[in-house]
Amino acid sequence: MTSGQPYRQHQQPQPWQQPQFPAPAQNVRYPQQAPYPPQQQAPYAPPQQPFQQPFPPQPPPRRRRTGLWITVGVLAVVVTVGVGAVVGVTLAGRPAQGNAQDDGDPNTVKVTQEELKQAVEAHSKAFAAGDLKGYLRIFDQKNSRLIKEQSRTFQNLRKMPLDTADFAILDQQGLAQNNFGKGVTFSLDVAFVHRFAGIDLRPVPEWYRWTVTKAGRGAPLVVTKVGGAPSPLGDSRTVFYPAPWDLWPDVSVTKTRHTIVLAAPSQAAEARKLAATAEEAAAGDLDFWAENGDKTAEVPTGFVVALVRGKSQLGHLFRTAKGKVTESGISIGMPTFRGSGDQVKIGGSRVVVDTTSQFFEDTAGAKEIFRHEIAHSLVATLDSGDFDLLGQEHWIVEGFAEYVAHRGQGVEADRRTPETRAYVQGRLAQKFQGRIPDNLSWDLDGLTSVNYQLGHLAIQMIAEKYGEAKMVGFVAAHYRGKKADAAFREVLGVGEQEFERKWAQYVRGKLA
Repeated sequence: MTSGQPYRQHQQPQPWQQPQFPAPAQNVRYPQQAPYPPQQQAPYAPPQQPFQQPFPPQPPPRRRRTGLWITVGVLAVVVTVGVGAVVGVTLAGRPAQGNAQDDGDPNTVKVTQEELKQAVEAHSKAFAAGDLKGYLRIFDQKNSRLIKEQSRTFQNLRKMPLDTADFAILDQQGLAQNNFGKGVTFSLDVAFVHRFAGIDLRPVPEWYRWTVTKAGRGAPLVVTKVGGAPSPLGDSRTVFYPAPWDLWPDVSVTKTRHTIVLAAPSQAAEARKLAATAEEAAAGDLDFWAENGDKTAEVPTGFVVALVRGKSQLGHLFRTAKGKVTESGISIGMPTFRGSGDQVKIGGSRVVVDTTSQFFEDTAGAKEIFRHEIAHSLVATLDSGDFDLLGQEHWIVEGFAEYVAHRGQGVEADRRTPETRAYVQGRLAQKFQGRIPDNLSWDLDGLTSVNYQLGHLAIQMIAEKYGEAKMVGFVAAHYRGKKADAAFREVLGVGEQEFERKWAQYVRGKLA
């Protein structure tokens, strides 16, 4: 978390085949801004910038906030994955263009759908067999850099505890046939479909874009370039790419009972130290759910956490952020691959945290951001996948994660309190109007961190008045597609406007 902005949820990218996309899941970030185009899970934003006199300096913003872009969707159109927009939930590869039946013309050079299918299947089988030579066969053997990169990816992936690992064709761009004796070159989007054993509820995709060539009639298919497939929507330019196995020379993998902590070699020692804190946070969140959550709901029992250093790295892991990255952490919801008929629309999520942020100056801060982001990931799988332009309500998504992160602590223990108190007491340029912040105003006027705490206090008020189980039921109803007012009436028996009036009194009582 950083001062200034809350963490957000990262939204997941939406599939490009409407109407099959589930609602955008937002990526949850820790303020400084809240994040995939699924999880409507928000990033953890850090607290706002330190106050000027007479207030003491504020701590950095917390985790990200819920993203609209789809995510995990919080920024633009976004499908809020609220964490999450759901990407590729029901993708089916389109046939390669120009695949007409071969008429025997010696001048025709083309790539058939069956040829592509066989090449990708052979690639998958080689990986499953641990056959590096077979895995590399499809890549341009003359391109030493590409071979080195793909060898690294292979070795890193073989270290991951995956129970599903497969490659599937998503889409093809460009003509795959030439009638004048020349070779063909086109783009092929391929999903790496994978599931972390004991963590992901369903297989999830990472989207690659391969540049494929066929030099002449009878020549083999050759992949000359590998990158991330572009995102159709969202605040990420790519879809869950690059992953740690694509970037780091030798991924460090530290396992605990409920987490898998991934790090670059330079952070391996730090990962081993922080793994205990991540485990404590995960266990605490899971215990909270066991006490108060829906026992019939499918929720994860483990979480993948990646450590990075700096905002640049934070914006370039499991996504390629389009805008400035300000959050300190993010939960990126990933859609179930081809899961149109599956009730679980978000099959898994990835938590990424910046260990250079102020949250990691002490164990308490590290635990807070882990608990916040893991809370997002815990409920991301409840996402209904229904499309909503603005996504899930940030105050519910972020307020819930803040509540879980600060459970049992008083308001004075929250580093956001001095700024929020100044706002409520009318000592800031913007005055408190007694309104719960909506998605459109969430980041306006530099009040992101304040809005995190206002959402937190709304969720806390529900827990105090109705009990934690009812509060969790309210949050779950919203994730499952109920608008805020409908969730209020069905779960709590009160309308949203009536609740807001009582909430304003509650906030003034806490912070006046």
